[in-house]
Amino acid sequence: MRRRGFSLIELLVTISIIAVLIGILLPTLPLARDAARRVACGATLRGVGQGVELYIQDNKDLYPVARYMPEPWLRIDPNDFGIDEDELEIFEQWDIALPERMENYLDGGADLWKCPGDRQVHSIEWTDDQGVERIGGTSYTYISGLGGRRLDESWFVQRLGMNPTQVPVVYDFDGNTYETEDGRLVQVDFFHSSRNLLFADGHVGKFESTDGDG
Repeated sequence: MRRRGFSLIELLVTISIIAVLIGILLPTLPLARDAARRVACGATLRGVGQGVELYIQDNKDLYPVARYMPEPWLRIDPNDFGIDEDELEIFEQWDIALPERMENYLDGGADLWKCPGDRQVHSIEWTDDQGVERIGGTSYTYISGLGGRRLDESWFVQRLGMNPTQVPVVYDFDGNTYETEDGRLVQVDFFHSSRNLLFADGHVGKFESTDGDG
């Protein structure tokens, strides 16, 4: 009994179909990867939000007092504002970065502060005042103006009339050129196509304007 194999035409048709499918699927792969990075980044940011909520509950509904980003990113120099010794202690409280301020409320180490799409910010290298080589510690920037205030006392609520679903607390430190304390200008690419923001009610999403424009 003779065994029948594929004919040349059948093989060509099959190869053509596979080629068409590959042509359809390949353009969608970058989008799928970007979406996966954004979801993973949002999950870590949501974990940060849970820690912030625990901190607020333990501190009379006050948000953490912390600088917007840790070293080496540019900060206020107290010498530029004539801050005296009596005020320096208050300034130093504000000079603590959010990861350090939150260390008793978050369990996950440095990885909790890294967005999977971040290839520059979290791992930036720098040298401290003692000459020690260090690596930066967070992909996310904090709205430091919330520090030491209750939500209803914030500028977002008092001046803009925002509700907790609209007030940003932490977001991706991406898509811009940022300066370091030693004068470097660092171009930071977007971590993914749509920036993640952690809002005061604990959800992670993108910014929606209050006037309905999206």
